[in-house]
Amino acid sequence: YLLQSTILKLHWSPEQIASRFKKEGQWCVSYNTIYRHIYKHNLSQRYSSRGDTGVQRHLRHKHRTRHPKNMRKHREPQTNYLSIHDRPEFINNRQRIGDWEIDTVMGKTGHAVLLTVVDRLSRLTLIKKIAHKEADDVNQGLIDLPGSIPKEFVHSLTPDHGREFLSLDEIQERLGVTIYWPDPYSPEQRGTNENTNGLIREYFPKRTDIDNYTEEDVEFCQDQLNRRPRKILNYETPSEVFFEEPLHLV
Repeated sequence: YLLQSTILKLHWSPEQIASRFKKEGQWCVSYNTIYRHIYKHNLSQRYSSRGDTGVQRHLRHKHRTRHPKNMRKHREPQTNYLSIHDRPEFINNRQRIGDWEIDTVMGKTGHAVLLTVVDRLSRLTLIKKIAHKEADDVNQGLIDLPGSIPKEFVHSLTPDHGREFLSLDEIQERLGVTIYWPDPYSPEQRGTNENTNGLIREYFPKRTDIDNYTEEDVEFCQDQLNRRPRKILNYETPSEVFFEEPLHLV
């Protein structure tokens, strides 16, 4: 039951489960064993219909093949900006907390979107529902999100090239941050945020209307992501790394 609950309700992967249990001194089968049991026995859960894939559909990649990236046309920023190639190596190498990547997660076109802000080192994620994918809404969201963090933990922002980020001069002055612009057609230069947005999609699937979600839904997603052990963090959670305070999760 614990495995089922952790996968279905907390969205942990089998590798995260096995490794975090080991980290906290708890016994657990290997993550390969968990995967085998999911694919062969569905963790002893009953299927709801003939075509139901069961617990497998709650795994992030669901055995899907990754396809080559499409080349999408990006709008060029119309403001003066500092290139990501001028970003210091200690930021590129994730040597301090406070360097954030920012993006939006869309729902139904013309409706509310999610503004996402992710710390490069700790992977701590801040999420805010904003009314529209427009510069004014984004700027207010950025004032509310990083503005709620002590200033010593907000040093730089690396945004997407979307038009909603073309007016960040106010944010740069208000928060006292440096903004580094990635190259067009290069989402891999904001890989931390891109990966996090994929995790957020587990809670807010594509083509759903984000207007229908409450602030509590957004906070629930944010809390779960920040309390989920990550392999890249040696199975500590973003909250533990950011706040330097251990949690007892299992």
